[in-house]
Amino acid sequence: MGTWKLAQPLQVGNKLLKNRMVMAPMETRLSRPDGSSTAEMAAYYAERAKGGVAMIVVENTFVDANASRSSLVSSGLQSDHMIAGKFTLAEAIKKHNCVAVVQLSHGGRQANPGATGLACVAPSPIPCKVTQRMPHELTTAELLEIEDAFAAAAVRAKTAGFDGIEIHGAHGYLICSFLSPYTNKRTDEYGGDAEKRGRFPREVATKIREAVGDDFIVGYRISGSEFVDGGLTIADTSAFVKTIQDTIDYIHVSAGIYESMAEWQIPPLYIEQGKFAFLAEEMKKAVDIPVIAVGALDAQLGEELLQKGGADLIGFGRPLIADPDLPNKIISDTPDQIRPCFRGNTGCISLFFDGSPIRCEINPRCGRELEYKLSKTREPKTVVVAGGGMAGMEAARICSLMGHNVTLLEQSSELGGHFIEGTMPAFKKEAHGVLEWLRLQIKNSNVHVEMNTHATPELLKTYKPDAVFVAVGSKYATPPIDGIEEAASPYDMLMGTQDVGVHVVVIGGGLIGCETALHLAQQGKKVTIIEMLPTLVPNDDPISKQGLEIKLEEYGVNVLLNSTVSSVKDNMVSGKTAEGREFAIKGDPVVCATGLAPQREEADALMCCAPQVFRIGDCVSARKVYECFHEAWHAAMQLDD
Repeated sequence: MGTWKLAQPLQVGNKLLKNRMVMAPMETRLSRPDGSSTAEMAAYYAERAKGGVAMIVVENTFVDANASRSSLVSSGLQSDHMIAGKFTLAEAIKKHNCVAVVQLSHGGRQANPGATGLACVAPSPIPCKVTQRMPHELTTAELLEIEDAFAAAAVRAKTAGFDGIEIHGAHGYLICSFLSPYTNKRTDEYGGDAEKRGRFPREVATKIREAVGDDFIVGYRISGSEFVDGGLTIADTSAFVKTIQDTIDYIHVSAGIYESMAEWQIPPLYIEQGKFAFLAEEMKKAVDIPVIAVGALDAQLGEELLQKGGADLIGFGRPLIADPDLPNKIISDTPDQIRPCFRGNTGCISLFFDGSPIRCEINPRCGRELEYKLSKTREPKTVVVAGGGMAGMEAARICSLMGHNVTLLEQSSELGGHFIEGTMPAFKKEAHGVLEWLRLQIKNSNVHVEMNTHATPELLKTYKPDAVFVAVGSKYATPPIDGIEEAASPYDMLMGTQDVGVHVVVIGGGLIGCETALHLAQQGKKVTIIEMLPTLVPNDDPISKQGLEIKLEEYGVNVLLNSTVSSVKDNMVSGKTAEGREFAIKGDPVVCATGLAPQREEADALMCCAPQVFRIGDCVSARKVYECFHEAWHAAMQLDD
């Protein structure tokens, strides 16, 4: 592209940002239980700062020891004891000429019940439909204490060496809930019309500015729209930001609350990219301070938004988790080298709900920067990788980067395994980008690739390998259903190798079945899913699951849960519901999508072909791409042990 606007500098407050790329706040669970920072947390953020981003907004950080903490293992600035750890964190970020900002937050009515053990609080006693906790209605005295806690936390951030703070006024947390008519039903000076509902957020911003002075960045994150009936709209939030723009240095425009999270706050791969970028565009028309746009934006979408004047800065969250070097690759004009986030949410979002540390499905170093360090080996080994799916390719790539002599054997004519057909649907284009990226890395590496080559024990031994990675993958499972051999496979449907009529029946409501059904429904087919369990995609993360269900409903996919199939004959699927009602549904065709089965026998035959043998990916158990990448790294790290 040449000169990217993303690479141009911009003044924000008292700092000149070296480019227009900002790391948006995303919780890592790398803190200690008390909220203090760890070496792992510093290393994680240092990696992103080193990658060239201009400003990092460190994750949701609670401000007091009462009810402000919103989630498990979250970051804190509730006392002076937190300053030392945050000092080390700010130092690690600023070392790489990156502006360090920390986000200050109060969980309000959406706080996780395990975060503090205390009752949650809110402007009004209206429970969140997700957390389902009845909040305590805050008194005026309590509000003043919380305002002071925000100011005190901001001073601690400044003392710790941060360049600024960001007020978390988005996503349904306490500040957002005061501004919103959906959650604020008060009749005192903090509720009622828009001016009164904005009083608490304004007082927080004012007290922080007074406490930290003018030589310190104060930003504000807002949900441009909550996307719930009766909630905030972009007209509401634009009008509010006008009232505080003289107090703050930038406005960071996000969207949604917990109740609209899957479609708007953290959209998974099934939801369109950049769906709420228009909110930043509308905010930009209304205010005179820099506007940060965010929300499933990749480099290309971010650049387009800057070019048309829809924002001043672009916030990247999950993309910088997947590839910390994204900014440097933009600056060097090598965007094809960016490892693209495909918003699968496994690791970054799925682990949030139980308080486990952050991981990334395609970047195993995420959160493990101190543990997983790629360095050239002093003793190169001969490595053979059997299988060119995602696990095999990643293992070959990593071993080659470590300096080993790698041969990759793939029995088909194409690298990628089941990820090939799995990323054919239009809604999986970002995931297909990961496949293309990994193929490009193999092409540009020193890996010797032999296609159309079946890995047998006899063949492997001819290489005299020091180590073998067994990554022979999986095959589509065939359940014990009478006549199931008549059914088509998901491969046929996704690759378009078989004619499809108007009505299609998909047996299986797991990830493969649902994605196949959605793909066909988006082509105008009338699709029915039959699933024996009481829910679809039971093993997916809750946000992705909800996003997929939203799309299945949007495209009119009929779903039969708690239903078993007894036979398939002449494209007629027969079975029973949980209530014992018999059904017979015609499909043209019937698709068997009951999952994948590991090729264990083939893998077993290769397990004695070298001094070190590692079984990775789907041949262990058919799972997600997360396991493919992580098992590849875990095994590769053992080569020099």
